[in-house]
Amino acid sequence: GLDHQKVTFIGKAQKLKSDARIAALFINMGGPRCLDDVRPFMYNLFNDVHIMNVGQPLRSFIAWMICNARVKNVKKNYADLGNSSPIFCWTEKQGANTVAVLKDKYPNISSHEGYSYAAPFIGEAIDRLADESYDRIVVVPLYPYYSIATLGSMYADIEKARRRNNLGESLAIVPTYFDRPLYLEPTIAMLREAMEQLEPGLKTRIVFTAHSLPVDFIVNQGDPYRQQVMSTYEAICRAVPMEHHIMAFQSKIGPVEWMGPSTENTIIETGKQGFEQVLVFPLGFTCDHIETLHELDIELLETAQEAGIKKFVRGRVFNDDPAFMRLLAECIETCLL
Repeated sequence: GLDHQKVTFIGKAQKLKSDARIAALFINMGGPRCLDDVRPFMYNLFNDVHIMNVGQPLRSFIAWMICNARVKNVKKNYADLGNSSPIFCWTEKQGANTVAVLKDKYPNISSHEGYSYAAPFIGEAIDRLADESYDRIVVVPLYPYYSIATLGSMYADIEKARRRNNLGESLAIVPTYFDRPLYLEPTIAMLREAMEQLEPGLKTRIVFTAHSLPVDFIVNQGDPYRQQVMSTYEAICRAVPMEHHIMAFQSKIGPVEWMGPSTENTIIETGKQGFEQVLVFPLGFTCDHIETLHELDIELLETAQEAGIKKFVRGRVFNDDPAFMRLLAECIETCLL
């Protein structure tokens, strides 16, 4: 695997002129654009060595089996969201709005998109930008935290494209930004905003939820993800007075052991412990997609109702929040200075 410490270097090639042509490539996971895309999207995901560390051809076979078992359910979930993932729309909007923040200073900056498991794929997007001979390409991951499963996989694609196109230091990658004040402050503001929707007088628990990972990643592969998420959680706890709160993890798939406690079980327990109201606050999701809109807003709400919870509030994620664009603009600029 790639040493992520080494890979996140900030390209410090020649000093940039103010009229330099800069491509900002915003990268995300991707998703299906229509229901026919669900199976190929799932297959690409499970066939990634960073997601399932198994040799070929076994990995492809397992990916195929998982798709067969789950595709019907996943299609139904996307159908509930209007037959496609909103991730493309948000990625494009976040890119365009971030570049708009930088336009005054860098008039020739443009935004582009690349995805891990859907077209345009990250490697292909970099190939295209290399052909257009930009002075600098800055890759902007829409993930605040480092995980082998997400950024590890993306870095592998980026580094292959860097070598293939001989880009050297003209390609820079924005490092993780979970510990920047411009990430923490708006996150805390969104939590406070969500807390205003709570009904006073009801016994309340705040459940923070982030994407889970297989335990193997954390224990055996030294993935820093959990630690980074916990550092955000602890920073929030220091800043916002809350009586009852817990950090939980969602979206586990497949038979291996995943990092817990699971968000779903936490909500069931929360009901059993006599809490009447719950605020679910997602961490690390920079835009709404199936894991917030379906897993939290539909499935978890149902779990909460069955657990006897009277009021369920879900905190928002960044989407097109200008504070997030300022954060990304700051990160890009750090790569250009």
